[in-house]
Amino acid sequence: MKILAFNASPRKSKGTTDVLMEAFIDGAKKSNADVDKHHIVDLDINGCLSCFTCWWKTPGVCVHRDDMDWIIPKISEADILLFGTPIYGRNITHYMQRMVERTFPLSLPEMFATKDGQTSHPSRERKIPRLVLAATCGFPDLNNFDIVKALYPTALPILLPASQMLSNDEGKEYLSDFLDAIRLTGQKMVEGDEIPESLKNKLIVEYSDEMKSTVIKTHNLYSASRME
Repeated sequence: MKILAFNASPRKSKGTTDVLMEAFIDGAKKSNADVDKHHIVDLDINGCLSCFTCWWKTPGVCVHRDDMDWIIPKISEADILLFGTPIYGRNITHYMQRMVERTFPLSLPEMFATKDGQTSHPSRERKIPRLVLAATCGFPDLNNFDIVKALYPTALPILLPASQMLSNDEGKEYLSDFLDAIRLTGQKMVEGDEIPESLKNKLIVEYSDEMKSTVIKTHNLYSASRME
């Protein structure tokens, strides 16, 4: 099974988003997945011009010649698409947004009504990869992921608020079950198993009010030390 992974964090392997992605990949590799991972910040991706050339002039082909020339075919070949993004200003990073906008050639220009009464464009490709979305943020509240969940309602969400918890051993221990759940999810998806609700619930970290207070206090102390 092929996994195509994109990390949208400018911190690349040094960020906490990558920790979540690597946990999923570790689990997937236990089931012999073929993993192709990239940091979007290292890629040459121009912005969408909204010229619609990929729809009507050269169907399925963008006017830009950049790394999307090989990314688009790889998306079509993938079984699982793994996106990772930190939340900046309650939204995905602009690196991820720019890449996603450029997947426009994968859609056909026609509109159709979906089963739930919404409107969409049909896919140009018959094979659509399963989408997994790993997102992190600094605040300890889950509502910081509202926008990203709305953007990708069909994705399997892996959500970690107060991801700075991963920067110390105590935090890593606190989140060990969460990371184990991510690994197990990666393994199960590659094996073709359905992810039970009990496991899906473990992929979203929700802190108690007491833990939130601890996160806030710890952050403020750290922030004050950086300004001295």
